[in-house]
Amino acid sequence: MRRFCPSITDLQAFEVTARQGSFTRAAHEMCITQGAVSKQIKHLETFLGVDLFLRTRGGLVLTHAGHSYLHDVRASLNRIEAASLALIAHQGLGGTLNLTCMPSFAAKWLIPRLPKLRRRYPDLHIGFLPHRMGYDFSSPDVDAAVRFGNGVWPGSRADYIVGKEVVPVCRPNLFKTPPESPEDLLSRPLLHHTTAQQSWPDWFRDAGHDTPHSREGARFDQFTLLTQAAIAGFGTALIPRCLVEEELQDGKLIVPLDVPITAHNGYYLCYPEHKSRLPTLQAFRTWMLDAMEAAPTRVNDEDVPAGEAALSA
Repeated sequence: MRRFCPSITDLQAFEVTARQGSFTRAAHEMCITQGAVSKQIKHLETFLGVDLFLRTRGGLVLTHAGHSYLHDVRASLNRIEAASLALIAHQGLGGTLNLTCMPSFAAKWLIPRLPKLRRRYPDLHIGFLPHRMGYDFSSPDVDAAVRFGNGVWPGSRADYIVGKEVVPVCRPNLFKTPPESPEDLLSRPLLHHTTAQQSWPDWFRDAGHDTPHSREGARFDQFTLLTQAAIAGFGTALIPRCLVEEELQDGKLIVPLDVPITAHNGYYLCYPEHKSRLPTLQAFRTWMLDAMEAAPTRVNDEDVPAGEAALSA
């Protein structure tokens, strides 16, 4: 079935003319005649059955319909241009995966491992989009998202990666005597994540000491801020171990009471069903799941699988 679409040349002429505000300047940018540009715009308006410009003595003015149409046309042309440049750059191999990611996870877990991803898939590139875009897969720009939660999000698949191993952490010597029970942690302030406010109550309940005092304390909206507050001696924070491995190894933080608890939430790689077969997504998913299974204690100790073939389109 033939798509109901105007020609790409007419759309390009429309975008340039709208940006330049005149046929003359648009013709100069496109290296064609003014008459050719005017003809393309007229052809597009006839195809659509809608006037896109008002011809005034002061020049061209977009109509209301023209304003609305320009927004979508410009975005589509930008995507076509980006896809074409990526294909030319990679000669049909690899490509870019547009990903959104929680900031703390990106900074502490994902980005330090990207050099190893590149060595495994040298033709795969990651484009980081604003993480707030990762909750709406209706946007064609988003291929996948790393989300924090219980793994259930309508309209998307979700593969667990890491993060359910949580540990209380604090600055060395925050406690005058080492805590011997969960109750001892309450002698110093508890620090909370604003979107995971049930974490401490769940931890105390699973540790056998359910208490209303587990909800008290300051709140921070990112795990990186929570980590810095703990390092500063502001209190004890409950953080996924994967985000504080470096601080624990360097001695900036300690685990004052090591009680193995598995949290309900963790980090998941999420993606819409219709993009599950993207070669870039398949490669990234494979690498993420392999990294999860390897579960290294230090990023620098990770082994890079040998003999990996280049990512095919």
